[in-house]
Amino acid sequence: MFQKLRTDLVKKLAGIKLVLVNADGFISDGAPVHGAHGPNGFHVRALKGNDVEFVAFSKSRDELISSSAERLGITLHQGISENSRYYSGIKDDYAVSDDQVAFICRDHADIPVMKRVIFTAVAQDAPLEVKAESYFAAYSAGSGVVSEIAALILVAKKYPGGWSE
Repeated sequence: MFQKLRTDLVKKLAGIKLVLVNADGFISDGAPVHGAHGPNGFHVRALKGNDVEFVAFSKSRDELISSSAERLGITLHQGISENSRYYSGIKDDYAVSDDQVAFICRDHADIPVMKRVIFTAVAQDAPLEVKAESYFAAYSAGSGVVSEIAALILVAKKYPGGWSE
């Protein structure tokens, strides 16, 4: 899948300690997590073994979001109404700085947080204005984006100089 990771991408991803996911309209899209990245959170679990935490948040309280996060092994906080305030708190809770956080998102409300973190990824169906603020537009849609980004981070940590098949 990855012919070679760009040097700039590797530099941003190699130091990630926290992956934050805005799950609204994203994990809960109803699409199953299948394909090259696997349906079971393999890459997420592999990164947790390498001291990378995954945290998702949502405005709503939704069983589909809960079950998706559980399946992927992601800590979930629901009922979050203000993204920037939540981000500041979660950053303190996990004792990480902005340059250690990757943010996976897709909404206009995410842009203030996107401007603070070192790496942002959006789903392929994110609005153009949000894509313009993002560092990386994923090839996957829905919950597959989490596995795709986890796989990228895993490769960057394993091969900090880049990787080719």
